[in-house]
Amino acid sequence: MQTEAALPEPMSPGPLTFQASTWYLLGMAGARARQLWAGMLAQRRVSPSQFKVLRALSESGPMGQHELAALIAVDPRNAVPLIDSLAERGLLDRGVDPADRRRRMLTLTGRGQELAADLASVAAEIEDDFLSPLTSDQQRSLRQMLLSLLRACD
Repeated sequence: MQTEAALPEPMSPGPLTFQASTWYLLGMAGARARQLWAGMLAQRRVSPSQFKVLRALSESGPMGQHELAALIAVDPRNAVPLIDSLAERGLLDRGVDPADRRRRMLTLTGRGQELAADLASVAAEIEDDFLSPLTSDQQRSLRQMLLSLLRACD
């Protein structure tokens, strides 16, 4: 997988104590992963928040704006410009909910579905490449540990 700009070589723990600390290594690994992910999004002219909208609608199907905002943890007021930007690009439609005509339903267009599928595929490829030094068991353990850490932060 190639990106437009060459990425710097990953850093390895150095001679300083803090460079071998868990917080530092997590930060460096996270920064590298985010750099790869952000590069993929930039090539497709998609922001991280737009990514969440596209993938959420792709995985969950049509839904209302407030439901979407809650699902992707975005303030409903901030969801409006996000939704507007995707609608302007022809990636999603805002239709009327047949059950409640006051409510707008968000649905991916064909182009939106194609882009969401592409994003899922390429993101999985980037993740596979990034985690390739680890065995399948180590990858599962890493995910579990990260989930445990994040749940403890709530």
